[in-house]
Amino acid sequence: MENPFIPSRSPICNAAQTALLFSVALGGLVAAIIALVDAAC
Repeated sequence: MENPFIPSRSPICNAAQTALLFSVALGGLVAAIIALVDAAC
């Protein structure tokens, strides 16, 4: 039985959550690369 007080997630919300997750992961990866390049110089 579904809870009527919790609305189902729309595709827009799912896309926004996925984009946010990947942007945070990409930011961390870029920061790590910059730190490695900076340490190598």
